[in-house]
Amino acid sequence: MYTKVLTIAGSDPSGGAGIQQDLRVFSQLGAYGMAVIASLTVQNTKGVKGFVATEPQLLRNQIEFLLEDVRPHGIKTGMLGSEENIRMVARSLRGLDVPIVVDPVLMATSGDPLFEGAKSAFYRDLFPLATVITPNIHEASVLAGLEVVDLVGMRKAAKVLKGYGPSWVMVKGGDLDGDEVVDLLYNGVDFYHFTHPRVSLARDSHGTGCAFASTLAVLLARGMDVSRACEEASALTELYIRGAEGIGRGAIPANPLVLGERKAAKGAVLERLRKAMGELEALDYGGLLVPEVQVNLCEAIPLARNRSEVAGIKGRIVRWGDRMRAVGCPAFGASRHVANIVLTAMRFDPSMRAAMNIKFEEDWIPLLKASPLDVASFSRKDEPTKVKVREGSTLEWGVNQVCSRLGRVPDIIYDRGDVGKEPMIRVLGRNALTVVEKAKMVLDLVM
Repeated sequence: MYTKVLTIAGSDPSGGAGIQQDLRVFSQLGAYGMAVIASLTVQNTKGVKGFVATEPQLLRNQIEFLLEDVRPHGIKTGMLGSEENIRMVARSLRGLDVPIVVDPVLMATSGDPLFEGAKSAFYRDLFPLATVITPNIHEASVLAGLEVVDLVGMRKAAKVLKGYGPSWVMVKGGDLDGDEVVDLLYNGVDFYHFTHPRVSLARDSHGTGCAFASTLAVLLARGMDVSRACEEASALTELYIRGAEGIGRGAIPANPLVLGERKAAKGAVLERLRKAMGELEALDYGGLLVPEVQVNLCEAIPLARNRSEVAGIKGRIVRWGDRMRAVGCPAFGASRHVANIVLTAMRFDPSMRAAMNIKFEEDWIPLLKASPLDVASFSRKDEPTKVKVREGSTLEWGVNQVCSRLGRVPDIIYDRGDVGKEPMIRVLGRNALTVVEKAKMVLDLVM
């Protein structure tokens, strides 16, 4: 059965925000999207030139005639266009027993004001119906009547806004300065903080508020509890921003299409690993590359966030006479150490999504350095104590050291080991097949 979610919001002709963004999110999350248009805007990626609100009675008719036939499992409101429209929406939704996410849009990302005089209507009519309201810091400042410039201000604004009747208040911190984004959730008793890395884009982002609120509406419609849903919506919105691509000359819209792209990539990653595994097993004298801890070959899906999104070889690859032999088949979550190498490299270059560990021999290093391969190293002796004592963190630290120093991800990263730590060479590349090609180059050099 479909999860049916209704958005009541404005239309963005550029497609990056509003109704268009909401419906895109619903689709990517597997929900059936319905839409009532509350306003029409004249805008592109560079800004809002103007707008006109839907006539209030027409807006009410759209909602109520739809609800006579179809009952959504969740509702999201966005730009409503006028004070009267806020009241009309509240009147139409009153009494519905479904989660309602209110995104109190007051201005566009570009800074263009979308409508005035909405505060009292939000306070009296719509906020009391909301399961969650999701203002950014600018909207929270206007609605709460105080300046929000830090986490303390976010807390104060959340308390003020909670007093107007919503069950939960989510103040989004994406517009504050800092390397990390902190979103704040408040239910009148407890504060919850959701922190994630800030994503740098060439230009401002667009439609992130719409994408967050519509994602949250789907998760709540499926019965997820509010705190978990807000945390997951924050994480997914970060992903939409990381996958964003410019479509015009202005702001870059958040891109929920990355969800479908990542899902489709899983099959391709496993297929490349199977083919790469076959090429390794066919190598004459490939066993020379196998270290005592054996080999793993990994590839991640685009924008991978954790080891469950990195595929490797179950049971690893062992030496079989003079050749290599895979003990198991490719699977996601099948590697820890090599997967961590991939995830660390991707922080510097998202296109470098594969890696493989091979044997270290001291007399191989001059040969590698004289080759066309880009070769770099780190020393485990420089490793901080707090890293040494944390199991599995050395490789992440070492790869981070190398890539930070170079400003790029090299083809080869090696280290000479330490007490109880086998020296190792790691081969990195864009996918499993390119890594195998580089491993073949290494084998040709050292034979």
